[in-house]
Amino acid sequence: MTIVRSPLVTEFETTLEAAQGEIARFDSWAALASFACSLDLNPVARSGLPLDDIETPRSVEAIADRPVGVTQAALAVAETGSLLLVEPDPLDRYVSLLTRHLIVAVREEDIVPTLADAFGWLAAQPRAAAYATFVTGPSRTADIERSLTIGVQGPSRLTAAILTERRP
Repeated sequence: MTIVRSPLVTEFETTLEAAQGEIARFDSWAALASFACSLDLNPVARSGLPLDDIETPRSVEAIADRPVGVTQAALAVAETGSLLLVEPDPLDRYVSLLTRHLIVAVREEDIVPTLADAFGWLAAQPRAAAYATFVTGPSRTADIERSLTIGVQGPSRLTAAILTERRP
């Protein structure tokens, strides 16, 4: 069976991979949960996701340095390979900042062409903008000697989990 991808999805995948992010495709939340559990027997997830058998921790201590965390993006940006996270709950933000491998679910239909489109979406939802973060690839930082380090100030591995199921 041939998978037909829109040019927008293909551009997003290409730009995210160029930023050292990974792509995985799933036809359901259950398949995504199975993938997360195959990476770690005890992954954590932000609240409100339809992920059976995956813990939603209620303390920073229960989240920090966990091997795998799962969250959801409001949008993805094709031109930059960025994922837009909107997480007003601090514990949800901890999942995206303190786990070592972050899996970010995004629906195929929520991939927009440009950053301008994403900022337009944010402008229409001012409360969301207060808690918005753009993530493009794993966390990286460099010192004055240009020594690049991955994963110091966030996840060392990022997987965009593209959900192909449509909203009901």
